[in-house]
Amino acid sequence: MPGQPLVSRTALFCVATLLFACSGPDGDDAGLDAGPDSGSVGAGDANVDATVCTPTAAEPFLCEDMTPDPACPASWVVGVTGRVETAAGVGVENARAQFCVRLYPDDRLVCLAPPRTDANGDFVIIVPLELRCLNRAAMRAIAPGMPFATSYCPVVFPAGSDPVFNITEPYVVHPVTAATVPPVGDETAARDVVFDSGLVLNLAPDDFVTQDYLELAGASVPVAATSCFADGVSIDGAYVFKPEDEITGGAAVSIPNTTGLAPGAVVDLRILGGLETRQLDGTEVEEGELALIGTATVSADGTMLVGDNRVPYLSWLLWTAR
Repeated sequence: MPGQPLVSRTALFCVATLLFACSGPDGDDAGLDAGPDSGSVGAGDANVDATVCTPTAAEPFLCEDMTPDPACPASWVVGVTGRVETAAGVGVENARAQFCVRLYPDDRLVCLAPPRTDANGDFVIIVPLELRCLNRAAMRAIAPGMPFATSYCPVVFPAGSDPVFNITEPYVVHPVTAATVPPVGDETAARDVVFDSGLVLNLAPDDFVTQDYLELAGASVPVAATSCFADGVSIDGAYVFKPEDEITGGAAVSIPNTTGLAPGAVVDLRILGGLETRQLDGTEVEEGELALIGTATVSADGTMLVGDNRVPYLSWLLWTAR
């Protein structure tokens, strides 16, 4: 947050109880199983003594007190339900839905241990009592061990919302294709990595902060897929990457000019905030937040949008013609 030291946001996710997970960027497995298991697939951590009250799959919030705290002027959220699915509308079993919240009053960031989705892709999250007064929140949808990119969407709680919030619009995880990755060789030497649809990143294996260069994958996605986070920003093109990670010094990018922009035309480049996301100048980008990172210019031959600025983080990359 502005004015505060740049402490690792991953470290901020580790709370001094066993209720929460600590996950690094695109942590397909790391940290996702932390926290006590409620014993039911798709359910989060209940705040009850099982000898007194036992929730059921049909009534996961049976034992929760729905009464808002009168001292909370922000959103009071007891639980969240929703679904993770593919772009084809098929529910994704064993995906994870990670609820990342900013708490009232200090805006502290906490990400809850993400429950597994059930066979239909449905999930249930029970928010611990001490974390129910929220300034805002975002959902991270991840499919560990599966060829899907991670998705992020802000969660909006309308005034007067029920304390159990059912998210009716499914979270969609998009399939990715392995990039054409040159051999590692000199890990400090930059090289072109070619992705599906012809997008090119120029980077070195050593530029990755936590993830494996050899696992790079990506895909072009429909502009409509950005609706949950675009928030009125016009988007002309979008690309997703896996694994998500910070790139030390950023990566140069070239994007195929699929919309026929004239040579010399300029587009704005944006990224979608994920875990540990910062601009190259250190400015924090929150989960599910669109952030302008610079521009790209159409090449003289009209074939590519050539980045005028480097990409600091691999999650979603988006562009808009000026």
